[in-house]
Amino acid sequence: MKLTGNQIMYLLTIKKISMNKHVIRSVDVAEQMDYSRASIHKMLGTLKKMGLIEQEYYSSIKLTSLGSRVANGYLKKYELLQQTLQPVVDLPEGYNLGICNLIELM
Repeated sequence: MKLTGNQIMYLLTIKKISMNKHVIRSVDVAEQMDYSRASIHKMLGTLKKMGLIEQEYYSSIKLTSLGSRVANGYLKKYELLQQTLQPVVDLPEGYNLGICNLIELM
């Protein structure tokens, strides 16, 4: 499944939050990403249509089994790129989306 860099970043953010919290709310994603709740709501709808997350109307969010597999695959690529770039490039604040955009191009 091919995702955009932005979709990858959302999916990885949800994955990261799920490692620390059992219940994920859209406000948790908004706080983590520092995006507006309206932007989060729109992308969550997209990810839900893609079958990557489950969410009832204004309820908790969870990755589907497909979403978890896709997130794990992208997480491996993300971590590899981050580890490769960090020693040779001074990664600026907000580099997460840049790495996700690189993954999209791969």
